[in-house]
Order: sequence, then structure tokens, then C-alpha cells
Amino acid sequence: MKIERVDIYIYKLDQHYQLRGMTETPGLLPGTNYFFEPHWRQAYSRRVESCLVKVTTDTGLIGWGEAQAPILPETPASILKHLVGPFLIGRDPLERSVINDQLYHINNIRGHESGFTVDAIAAVDTALWDIAGRHHGVSIARLLGGPFRQELTAYVSGLRQPTLDDQAEAARGYVDEGFAGIKLFLGHGLPVDRKTVRRIRESVDPETRLFADCLWRYRMDEAIRLARELESLDYEFLEAPLAPEDLAGHRQLVQSLDLSIAVGEALRTAWEFGPWIHEPRALGIAQPDVVRCGITNTVKVSHLCEAHRIPVAPHVGVCTGVGMAATWQVAAAIPNFLIQEYQLQLLERANTILSTPLEVHGGKLIVPDRPGIGVDVDKSALATVTDETITVTGG
Repeated sequence: MKIERVDIYIYKLDQHYQLRGMTETPGLLPGTNYFFEPHWRQAYSRRVESCLVKVTTDTGLIGWGEAQAPILPETPASILKHLVGPFLIGRDPLERSVINDQLYHINNIRGHESGFTVDAIAAVDTALWDIAGRHHGVSIARLLGGPFRQELTAYVSGLRQPTLDDQAEAARGYVDEGFAGIKLFLGHGLPVDRKTVRRIRESVDPETRLFADCLWRYRMDEAIRLARELESLDYEFLEAPLAPEDLAGHRQLVQSLDLSIAVGEALRTAWEFGPWIHEPRALGIAQPDVVRCGITNTVKVSHLCEAHRIPVAPHVGVCTGVGMAATWQVAAAIPNFLIQEYQLQLLERANTILSTPLEVHGGKLIVPDRPGIGVDVDKSALATVTDETITVTGG
């Protein structure tokens, strides 16, 4: 079996993915859909953007993967078109570990050991795992030796209602639906954040698991003050409190607190995670993201964490049903799984490109027990949200 074709889809869905109830788009960059939310430094898009890949073999087997690209999906698409795709043509898709290793070393010495390059590799890595599962007739969770679980405990990521009263009401509703917990997006300044975390804790049952994400917004002293508040309110973890490059600061924070510090969405390989995991630790919970790491690297990171008794809570950001399905498969197969991030506002639209949609019952994410990633893509539906399609063949 050989790879004979790689199709790349630049995905752009007309849906404004709101972080915290913001409907306006201030700071819009001229001629683009990219803007800045009032409280955060990173850019966002008025549309849901991503990069999908379909790998086709000479036997007719196909596999789907995704490179997360909430902005600039054209960048991983270009890497796939000009480098990764041509590399794959004629290769045996079942040699996924060899391919992943060789692709990583194509350009890592030039400073491309992370970022868009690894995102592109992650997409084809997932597609190759999908092919392997379909070839063997089993889900990726089973291909990985699982599943440890067939449904995932999940938390709703973000309260996106416009007012705090609305958010408190929504939180109660999500708990009533059966979700285990809720994660709040903070970083609005300590007075506002303190008011928010107190109000949401008061609005739900004491048993409800609560988490907080600062989106890398605070200084060390601010993060410690906020974390002390979260500890008193029995929050379970504080995510991304400091700048993503601040390894030393996160180490100091971990040593200063009882509250777990969660980190991972900006990291992509076991080499990047290693310094955060080895003593002195800079995280208490690891959050690898399959659509940035790929399945191979996510599993490596999970094994590294298991060896250090660190739980894994897989990250899920802006992505399609392909990325979600792949994430759920991996989460089902790792022994040190803690809880799964769930993007409630994205799932309905994410399912529109799937002919076999993902399911959520009673707040639990149901892991498909079908071959590969467990879902099939509706190509007609995908065409309606594809800005550009690129094909790589051996011709």
C-alpha cells in the first residue's frame, strides 16, 4: 500500500467564535478577518479557520487529519503543498512513526521544531493513524491498546454569555446537563476576575469541578494572588497563567501553590514538554493538543507524563469535527487521562461536515468505536466551507 495523493482544504466557516460574549471585533486588521479582543494580546478571526488534509492510498483507503490554524490556515497548507505532501507520495502509510520522525527532522535545525511546521506534520500524522485504523478495521483507541474508557468526562470550555448573570445561569444549565465542570476565561484584571470566579462558584453545586484559564495574561505576583483566591474556592487548575515562554516563572508558580498549574497548548512535541515535566516541574497537568501535536506526539507526551505521575487533560481549541474525533480517540486510550475540554459552541457546526457526527449524551463525550478516527467526512458539506483546495500527486 502506497500513498498516491494528498488533498489539502483551507477551511473557513462563517462563525464568530466568541471567547467571552464579545460580538464586536475591535482592532480589525485592514483587509483581513483578524482582530484583537479587548483583554488579550493574541489575534483572533471573525471566522472559524483550520486546515484539513485527506491522504489517499493506491488501495482506495483514505485518512483525514487536521492542523489547527485559528488564523492563517494558508501557512500549514503551503507547508503541506510544497514539502510534506510531496514527501508522502509513494510512502507506505503504515510506517507512520518513521514518517513522523523524518518529517520532523527535515527542517528542525533551522528553528522549525515547532509552530506551523509541526502543525502541518500533525495533520498528516493523524491522517496516517486514520488509515491504519481503517486498514486494521479498528478505532484508533483500540489501535493504541485501549480503550480505557468509551465515554469521556468533560468540562465546558468558556462561558460566552455577555453578562455575569447570564454566565452564572449558563453554568447552572451545563451542570444540569451532566457536564462535570466548567472552565472560565479570565485575564480581565484581578478585580474583575475575582468577582467572576466567586460568582460562578456560588452559582453551582460545591461538587462541580471548576477550572480557570488566564490566556497567559498575568505577571507572577498577580498570578499568585489570583491562584490563592482559586484555591480558597476549590478550583481544580489554573491554566496558562504566565507568558508561554516563561518556563522559570511557571516553575516558581508550581512550587508556590497547592493549586495545579495546567500548560500545554503552545507545546507540540515531547522535546518541548520535557523541560516542563522534569524536576523542578513547571506544570501539574499537561494539555497536549492533537491538532498541534498529532497523535504520535500526543501519545509520547502522555507516556512521558505517566512516567512522572502527571495527569493529562487534552486541549481542544478552534478545530473541526476531524480534530475533535481524533482527540477523543487518544483521550480514550491514555491511562493518565484527567478530563476532556469540550468546545460546546463549536460542536454543532463541526458536525455539519461529518456524515457520522460526534455524540454527547448526559454531559459525556461518546468515543466512536468505528475504524480510524471513528468519523467520516461529508465531502459535499466540506466543499461549502472550503476557501481553497490543493492537491498533491506524484505527477
